[in-house]
Amino acid sequence: MGLAAAGEALIASGHPGSSTPAEWGSPHLGFIRSEDGGQSWAPVAYTGEKDFHALAAGPSDELYGLSTDDPALLTSIDGGVTWMPTGAALAAYALAVDAAGVVYATTPDGVRVSVDAGATFEDFPGAPPLYLVNTSPDHTELAGVDVSGGIWRAATDDASWLQVGTAVGQAQAVTITASGDIAIVDDSGYHVLPE
Repeated sequence: MGLAAAGEALIASGHPGSSTPAEWGSPHLGFIRSEDGGQSWAPVAYTGEKDFHALAAGPSDELYGLSTDDPALLTSIDGGVTWMPTGAALAAYALAVDAAGVVYATTPDGVRVSVDAGATFEDFPGAPPLYLVNTSPDHTELAGVDVSGGIWRAATDDASWLQVGTAVGQAQAVTITASGDIAIVDDSGYHVLPE
């Protein structure tokens, strides 16, 4: 399942649950969107067809997604209604986009970055071996969790990584809040690390 903030909206994908409306599709939700903080959701694209396990939104409302059925990175510039391949294919666990439009992908081979809207990716020297990555709401900072549970942060303009904590067990999500704190969901639940 993928979940990301896109401005004031939330975007998601995954598999339907027992109470999911049938019109959302099965066996995959496709791409869905919420404009009210997750209180209600509406199907947008690929209903019943795709499960995006990695989703990210950039500062100019561009969206990126990787589905479970295809390694081709997809992008949308119309809120997720239509999607096009970027030209890159990769196996990534998570995606993030910074203020300059750089796309970050956590892969089995380490963090990879794209400076051409996802068309090509290269290694990101000096980055810890992250499997989760996300940006702050203004896209100027990165937060991530490495394969050993280390929690990291970096400014996107210099990418000097600083370890700021350790997850309890397996981390499922990480982000930076509007106040600059790192929020994480791990085996101990939801908690916030102070800035």
